[in-house]
Amino acid sequence: MTSTKLTIACFGATGGCVGTLLACALEAGYHCTALARTPEKLRNLLLTEHNIPSSTIEKYLTIHQGDVKDPTAISKVLINPTNPELLVDVIASGVGAYPTFQWSIKTPFPLTDPQICETAIRAIYTALSNLSSSSKPPITVDSTGQKPLLIAISTAGCGKKRGIPLPIYLPYHYLLSSSLADKKRMEEVVFQDKGKHVRDFVIMRPLILTDGKARGDGGLRVGWEWGIKGGDGRIQEKGPEIGYYISRKDVGIWTFEKVICQGGWEGKCVYLTY
Repeated sequence: MTSTKLTIACFGATGGCVGTLLACALEAGYHCTALARTPEKLRNLLLTEHNIPSSTIEKYLTIHQGDVKDPTAISKVLINPTNPELLVDVIASGVGAYPTFQWSIKTPFPLTDPQICETAIRAIYTALSNLSSSSKPPITVDSTGQKPLLIAISTAGCGKKRGIPLPIYLPYHYLLSSSLADKKRMEEVVFQDKGKHVRDFVIMRPLILTDGKARGDGGLRVGWEWGIKGGDGRIQEKGPEIGYYISRKDVGIWTFEKVICQGGWEGKCVYLTY
């Protein structure tokens, strides 16, 4: 359990998973930063969808306008809002693109941006490199004297073991092939970092995300596997929990409470389902 409140940088915060994580953090008094192409849209979502008081938003959240493909804009978000000589403690990325329909046997539902997840992580890494090489003095560590922890929202189907229920295994891989390919590439970028830019990672692998109400920790099944082959040989991985769907709100709440507040999930790919 962490004894101090960490600072958190959020990317893709207008989405349900990271948006809920951000709302939980603000409610708990964590100082956060976020990148948004339209900052007012993010403020309105926090006010209306998550019922965060405007006074809390003003006190604990710094929103920077920009695009997640722009390392310069990202750099501003990665700076600790309470100490500009440090990096944030946690980076949470829930960036994604919407699928579209096209008349294609091979790829019927391509993404509007088929490389956005991979591109976002690469841009974050570039921004971290820029802060360490061009800042005076270089900005390289967080409040604990380490590099930040990266949390990335991925999807089931990317792991070493089957994380998709058999009845929908083939349709899932066929219909969502574009999205799954982008998530797999993103994960590979995360795995290959090996401490160069971030101290460690946690990858979340929910399956079908819904906009339903949160059921809470007691209504969830949790599985996990190591992200890098071998992982920590002292701890046996549990393996995936296979289910069909989960609410974005539950993913955000669980990630905040268990990964950020509790800790101990570093290096793991986590499966959440009902």
